[in-house]
Amino acid sequence: MEAQLATLASPRMTLSDEQRHRVLTLGQDLTAVWEHPTASAALTKRLRRPVLQEILSDTRQEPPEHMRQLHWHGGVHTELRVARHTIGQHGRATPPQALAVIRELSKVCRDQTIAATLHRLGYRTGTGKTWRVHSVAWVRYQYRLPNFLKEHAWLTLEQAATQLGVSATVLRRLIAQGTLPASQVVPAAPWIIHARDLQLLAVQMAVQAGRRERRQPGRRPGPTASPPAGEAQPAVSPVETGSPAQGSGAQ
Repeated sequence: MEAQLATLASPRMTLSDEQRHRVLTLGQDLTAVWEHPTASAALTKRLRRPVLQEILSDTRQEPPEHMRQLHWHGGVHTELRVARHTIGQHGRATPPQALAVIRELSKVCRDQTIAATLHRLGYRTGTGKTWRVHSVAWVRYQYRLPNFLKEHAWLTLEQAATQLGVSATVLRRLIAQGTLPASQVVPAAPWIIHARDLQLLAVQMAVQAGRRERRQPGRRPGPTASPPAGEAQPAVSPVETGSPAQGSGAQ
C-alpha cells in the first residue's frame, strides 16, 4: 500500500509531442481502440471512467428484459434494453424442436418411447447427449407437460385403428384425404389423433364403407354347370375339335 501511495505521489509522466499526437489520434477513432484484439477488459474500463458517470439498471417481467440507463458526463443519457432469459432458458436449454416433439408425444407415449423416438430422429439434449428416460422425464417436469397415463383424450394411429376395428392403412388414407384430423409434429414422428374425432360422421361413414367392402368381395366366376344325369351331352364334330391337319386327312 505504501508503495502504491508513493507511486501516486510521484510526479506525473510528461508526454512528448509525438506521444501526445498519437494519443489524440487514437481519441478520434475510439472504436478502433475499443475493438482492438489486444485491448483488455482493464483498458476498456479505464476508457469508460472519464466519460461515463453512472449506470442505472432495472428488470422488467413483461416483456422479460433488462433496462440500462447510461449517464455520460455532459448530461447525455443512453438507454439500452437487453432481453433476459426466462425460467429454463439458458445456454444448455432443450432445443425447441426436441421440446415440441416431447410436448406432443407426452400425450400418448411413455418416456421410454419418447426417448427412443428422439434418438431415432437425431435430436440431442441441451448438453449434446443422447436422450434417456430420465432426461425426458425432467423436461416434462420442468415444462409441466402432460402425462399420457392421466390423459385419455389422445390416441396413436394404432390405438385409433384398434378402436375403430380397421387397419392402420385405412386411417392413413383417411388422414391423407383430410377426413380424419391428426397431427404429426415432425416427419417420421407418430401420428396423434384426438379421441373425439373418431366419432365424426365422415369418419364413421368411411369406416362402415370399408367394412362393407370387406364383407362383399367381388364375385368370381364359378365352374360351368354339368347337365342333369341321364341326358346325353351334345356331340361335337371332329372338324370342330380337331386341328386343320386332322380335318384334311378325314376328307
